[in-house]
Amino acid sequence: MAKKGLTKEIIVNAALEQIEKNGLSAFSLRNLAASLGVQVSSLYNHIEGQSDLLAEVGICAVNMLTGMEEAAIADKLRDEALFSLANAYRRFAGEHTELYRIIMGVHTLDIPLLESEAEKIVKPILRVISDYGIEGNRQIHYQRLLRSVMHGFFAHENSGGFSVSDIDKDASYRFSIECVAIRMKAEEDVIHENR
Repeated sequence: MAKKGLTKEIIVNAALEQIEKNGLSAFSLRNLAASLGVQVSSLYNHIEGQSDLLAEVGICAVNMLTGMEEAAIADKLRDEALFSLANAYRRFAGEHTELYRIIMGVHTLDIPLLESEAEKIVKPILRVISDYGIEGNRQIHYQRLLRSVMHGFFAHENSGGFSVSDIDKDASYRFSIECVAIRMKAEEDVIHENR
């Protein structure tokens, strides 16, 4: 019988909190149950298992990142939207590193529902890219480029990189995004010339 007051939402929120605090590698249903003051068996009244729970946590993480992206680009266009989106992405990765790792490791978790949900992250990025007049397959190339720049910068920064120089890392990040913006604007000019 389920413990009175225990819900799937409470379990997911507790899992989110534990993963953010201790990391995914230290997460277990046993530790989660102990933190909630219940037996592991009580969790199974609300979740199917650890994969089901990680899917729910991952979906929450995706929604958090997507929400930050969408808020960042609301009422903005082109460069303003691009830089705001890039800053929101980096901020999410820095503030919610363990959740970001779940998102980036979605394919290794082999949870189809989570893989499908993770595709939402791309939509705000594609919207920004489309502001530059870029369409079709080129949008996919640019979103891959932009995500590679954002993720690569964060991964290097998070692992202790960029320590050789005292040049401001924020300035370097802005420079990286500027390079993408310059390339997209150059392509936009070519598109207009060919019309």
